[in-house]
Amino acid sequence: MKSRATMVAAALVLTAVIQAAAQVLPAKPPVQAPPTNPSAQAPPRATTVPAPRAQAPVTARPAAAPAAARASIALIVTDASGTAIPDVHVIVAGPVAREGTTGRDGGLDLQALKAGTYRIRLESPDFITLEREVTIKAGPHVEVDVTLDRAPPRPVEPPPTPAPTATREATTFAPDANATLSLIALPDWIEKNLVDRTEPQKETVVGRTLVTTASVVQVRDPIKERVRADADEMLYVIAGEGVMRAKGREQLLLNAGSFVVIPRGVTYSLERRGGGRNPLVVLSIVGK
Repeated sequence: MKSRATMVAAALVLTAVIQAAAQVLPAKPPVQAPPTNPSAQAPPRATTVPAPRAQAPVTARPAAAPAAARASIALIVTDASGTAIPDVHVIVAGPVAREGTTGRDGGLDLQALKAGTYRIRLESPDFITLEREVTIKAGPHVEVDVTLDRAPPRPVEPPPTPAPTATREATTFAPDANATLSLIALPDWIEKNLVDRTEPQKETVVGRTLVTTASVVQVRDPIKERVRADADEMLYVIAGEGVMRAKGREQLLLNAGSFVVIPRGVTYSLERRGGGRNPLVVLSIVGK
């Protein structure tokens, strides 16, 4: 009787264990029946997984440098009385070089400068040249007022020294103990020594000293470009009519009694004028 009760109790325990295990294990899906036409069912498609793209290496860009700070100078140039000075040449040297000229109001704006120290040079022909050092920072205009002192008056240049002129040395001649007077009656002499009609000119010495020579010049054809470089000459017209041209420009009408002084180095031409066949007769006196 006791063994039968033991067996019943064991069966009850085993049944409880099986029920507990069924609750823990998942339920199996129902088995589906195979399709009636297996050939009509498409085979499952293969899924292609794209390969991952290679990514370009990322290069770190350097950070952009900050823009250089800019500054400017507003320059005003005046004289001691406060009057604006135009046309002043301004030269700026420093971190940035600049150059310009002041306007009618004496002003000049120097733009797009870097902050720093600059040396400003101001030049004007009527004022003393001035140099000034200015330190500027970035920001609004830096106003710079400059006063220039007027330059002293320039000394008057002396007139050029004239070139020395050639001077003749006075020549002294001892008197000739044997010297004597000589006399010629020129009208008679000319009549006896009249120039031939076939001769263009005729010149004959009629008197001479150590420094002076007298000649009778008879002219039928013109005498052209006559000059004495080392002596002065004087002409006295004895007979006839003629024309004298000096340096190719001046024209003198000559007749009996005309007297002409010709300094050394002056070129002249002489020609006969008037009707008839008579020559132009002149007395030439040349002195050293």
